[in-house]
Parts: sequence; C-alpha cells; structure tokens
Amino acid sequence: MKTHQDKVAIITGGKQGIGRGIANLLAERGAKVVLVNRESADEAAKAIGNGAIAVAADVASEGGWAEVAGQVEHAFGRADILVHAAGIYPLATLDQMTPVEWRRVLAVNLDAHLLGARAIVPLMRKAGGGSIVTIGSDAVDMVTPPGMGFSHYVASKMGAIGLVRALANELAADNIIVNAVHPGITDTEGASGMPNEQKAQVYMMQAIKRLGTPADIAGPVAFLTSDDARFVTGQTLVVDGGLMRL
Repeated sequence: MKTHQDKVAIITGGKQGIGRGIANLLAERGAKVVLVNRESADEAAKAIGNGAIAVAADVASEGGWAEVAGQVEHAFGRADILVHAAGIYPLATLDQMTPVEWRRVLAVNLDAHLLGARAIVPLMRKAGGGSIVTIGSDAVDMVTPPGMGFSHYVASKMGAIGLVRALANELAADNIIVNAVHPGITDTEGASGMPNEQKAQVYMMQAIKRLGTPADIAGPVAFLTSDDARFVTGQTLVVDGGLMRL
C-alpha cells in the first residue's frame, strides 16, 4: 500500500517507541520520513531507509523548530504530515513537583505542538495542505490512583486536546486537518520501568487483554495522515484496546 507515496512526514520522537513505529509504517507506505529527536537519530533514519533523514532539535524551543523547518525545506521543499510523538512523563505528586518540572512537562508535551505548527504549517500551505496528528493519552479520561503524580502530564495532554480542536478550525481553510490519537499503555522503552504486575492490572481491564504495541498506534495514524481521512478533523481517536469503552 503506497497511501503516502512521496509525502514528507515529520515525526517527533521518531527514534524509538511509538514514534518509531509510526515512522516505519509511513516509510513503508512511501513517505519521506523526517525523524526529530533531541539526540541524533541518524542510525534510525538509515535503518528506515526510503530517503529518511534525522534532525537533532529541541522540540520545546522555537530555535529547534526553526532548524527542523529549515532542513525540511532544504531537503524536500515541502511538508505534508506532522506527527507529535515526543513526550515526557516524570512522576511527581503535588508536594514533590517543582515549578521547573511542571514547566518542562508542559513545554515538551504542549508548547512543542504549538511551536511545531507555527514552523511547519507554512510548508504545508506550500504543498497545498497537510495533516497534523498529536499523540495524546487515554490518561485524560482515567481516574489515576492517589499518589501517582500525574497531574502535570494529564494537564499537558488535556491542553493538547484543546489545541487540536482549535487548530482544526483555524487551519481547515488551508486544507490542513488536525487530529489526536490517544494510546493506552503501550509496550515501549518508556514503559519498561513499570512493573509487569501493574501493566497487567491495566490491560486486564481492556476488552483486548494485552499491551498495545507501536504498530497498533501506527495504523490509526497512517489513516489520519492519508487521503482517506480528508474529511476528518478536530477528532480524538482512542486506541487503547477498549479500556475506555464504557
């Protein structure tokens, strides 16, 4: 399936985890993938192939996004897809959290999405349209146990939902759709520190009783960034094995 033939897809956090799964699938479907990571992702880009490139940049800074936009324009002259898969989730309760920690979580999980849109939308307009997908979390719909320390993470992901809806309205005239995908707990490097018993407690509440994989998330993102989704915008697609089915 070459649903993404010659499209240019920018994926933050594309070196590993969910971002890497998305990058692999979009490249398989014909896209020219741009991996954006704070550290070098050259080896990952080489492994993906199909003309993939890597850009080392801090997605929480305007300067980082200026670097991304500059390299993408130089290499391809356009952008068709932007996927925000980079994210951080340090645990800290209200009493433990510092203002610096709060600000960093919101910077990476929310500010980066606005800064990325400001930098990349002009390249999408040049291409005649595009698709933006935010990787959120079904944690926004869950009651987390006391003491989990998720307040900054959940606040950032809820803010991203609002941004998706607002940008969908604002950018529709430019033929740019904006949507979100909310995974459940996924088998990635980021979840490796979570005890297996705790993971099982979560996925046993799902309709599909197993951990999600990056490939499970990549498929819905491929749909939302294909021409099949051209009339879908401002939506949140929950991809969590049926945890949020009630």
